[in-house]
Amino acid sequence: MSPYTVIQKDGKGGYRAVPYHEVYSEEITKIARLLNECADLTDNASFANFLKLKAKALQTDEYFDADVAWIDMVGSPYDIVFGPFETYSDGIKGVKAKYEANVEIIDQEESGKLDLYTKYLKEFEANLPVDEVYKSNVEGLTAKFVIVRDIIRAGESATGYQAVATNLPNDPEVHAKKGTKKTFWKNMFVARFNTIIRPVSERLIDSSQLGYLSDQGFFQFVLMHEICHAVGPRKVKTGLNKGLPVNASVGPLYNALEEGKADLTGLHSLMWLMDHGVVEKEREKEFIISYLGSLFRSIRFGTAQAHGKAALYSLNYYVHDGSVTYDGNSKRWKVNFELFRKSVSNLTAELIVLEGDGDPVKLKAFFDRWVVVDPNLSASLSSVEDLPTDVIPTYSTKWD
Repeated sequence: MSPYTVIQKDGKGGYRAVPYHEVYSEEITKIARLLNECADLTDNASFANFLKLKAKALQTDEYFDADVAWIDMVGSPYDIVFGPFETYSDGIKGVKAKYEANVEIIDQEESGKLDLYTKYLKEFEANLPVDEVYKSNVEGLTAKFVIVRDIIRAGESATGYQAVATNLPNDPEVHAKKGTKKTFWKNMFVARFNTIIRPVSERLIDSSQLGYLSDQGFFQFVLMHEICHAVGPRKVKTGLNKGLPVNASVGPLYNALEEGKADLTGLHSLMWLMDHGVVEKEREKEFIISYLGSLFRSIRFGTAQAHGKAALYSLNYYVHDGSVTYDGNSKRWKVNFELFRKSVSNLTAELIVLEGDGDPVKLKAFFDRWVVVDPNLSASLSSVEDLPTDVIPTYSTKWD
């Protein structure tokens, strides 16, 4: 069940788990050497410390110290997201991590503006619309924000779905004892909104509400999504699997459950921020419509992809509640703002309980009910087939 082992035949009719650092020792030896060389080149002590610890971690598959050093980095103009993190590709148990890399330039000024949100994690958790048993202690946890521009992305980061933000590391021990680091890739964010979300939304969202669509509304949603990966259960709260990491308890459906949970707890917490004067309440419709546009974008990835599943079950839930409606004449979708908050609260509660119970049977029943494409949505998806599904970066080296 380790994220960092390869399952191989043992030659005796059975199987064995072999650590990544043994299976990939040739590549890792070269990578560790380069990371140590980079550590010697930087004049930022915290960045150098992180690079050296990451080099060591790759050779041992013990990442806790390196992950903590990464979260604690300060003042560096550069950063990297590097190592085996995401488990989206494990369709058997949803636990095996793939290597990825993002090399980045940090926007220090913009990143500093996001520190405002770090002090509200406790309030977000306390405000969850569930019984106390499902809530977690987030006291003292770090929520580090960085806005960056990619220089290059590789491995899992460059394959398939192209992230505009991430909340890492995924290790439940790091989450519980330290917190997480939230990275926002500004250049990918701008590209996705302008080339995917806006044109898709212009065809599918009711014309009377299109004026609320904005790149800043989308950014606020993504921001809250990443923050709220840290909210809710990381370990099972009830039943026979109590104490087991949620992903290990529920299997490969976990990723789609967690992506939807981050969406919904993010929206629920954003509404708390508006109600408490931290974020402008008059922008609520802007946030909701920009979120709706992102749902259509994600659904187009299909039901085999975690973000696609999460967006689909969310949209279907809203339609069932009447908070999102489809007009057969205009063939466009519209939000009922008076009902939408209640739908968000209801779905937030369902997803938190599913994680807290850690019951794969209940989770499968939820997905069987809500992960469906009805004729109205099918027609909508067909009407945007000529538009691109995602932004795929291309790279060239620029010399002054």
